[in-house]
Amino acid sequence: MLDIVYKYQGLLENIDSYIDDSKFKKEYLIERLGVSRATFYNKVKKKNFTVDEMVILSNILFPEEAKAFEIKEALRASREDSKNGRIRDHKDVMGDVRKKLRA
Repeated sequence: MLDIVYKYQGLLENIDSYIDDSKFKKEYLIERLGVSRATFYNKVKKKNFTVDEMVILSNILFPEEAKAFEIKEALRASREDSKNGRIRDHKDVMGDVRKKLRA
């Protein structure tokens, strides 16, 4: 658990560099975070983004890692569903897909 805290701390300490090195304009990040310009720059300077804000920034700044995490979580959820008997027959799933495509 402590390693997670240290990794988060490192991410927060370097967030200004990650933002500066990214291909995204700061205005885009400000818009996505839903904060004012002044608030954004204060948060960068003081390195005091909330956890929710860090999740938003991480998804934007590290899209490959975000996608890999999303896939990993989907696989974990599907394994859990399978383990708990929450499964559907392939034929039923394909039938539902065909209905949606026709609509």
